[in-house]
Amino acid sequence: MTNLERFYRTVHGRDLLPWERQLAVRVAAALNTTTDDDFVVHLLLLYMATHVISEMHDELVNSRDSIAQASRETAQSLSADLRRNTLTIYVLLGVVVASVLGSVCTIVALVNLSHQYTAGEARFAAAFEARERRIPGGPQQGLAR
Repeated sequence: MTNLERFYRTVHGRDLLPWERQLAVRVAAALNTTTDDDFVVHLLLLYMATHVISEMHDELVNSRDSIAQASRETAQSLSADLRRNTLTIYVLLGVVVASVLGSVCTIVALVNLSHQYTAGEARFAAAFEARERRIPGGPQQGLAR
């Protein structure tokens, strides 16, 4: 078992995959050494770390893009909801204003009726007193028994 195989088994808990072994052989051949050389092990480890970092970067970019898209969709949805809610608020404010105006009109009508009733009652009392003054003396026919 070579240093590379021992290292892989210790670090990764598995044997070298065929493409990893082939990569190590190519690196060793390029450096004119064997796969047992520590420098080849370090280069392969550096390549694997770089590959993992590159994959993580790609995943982060994809996540960022999907979050940005979701944020745009959420902003558009909130904007539409805000427009709809603003319209609803304006309509409800209009209903409240109409209700208050209706209540004011009702109160004014009641006050006018109260004044008219008071004025009518005063006229009736005045007419009744005037009639009593015109008819002197005793009780009126039809009222007394």
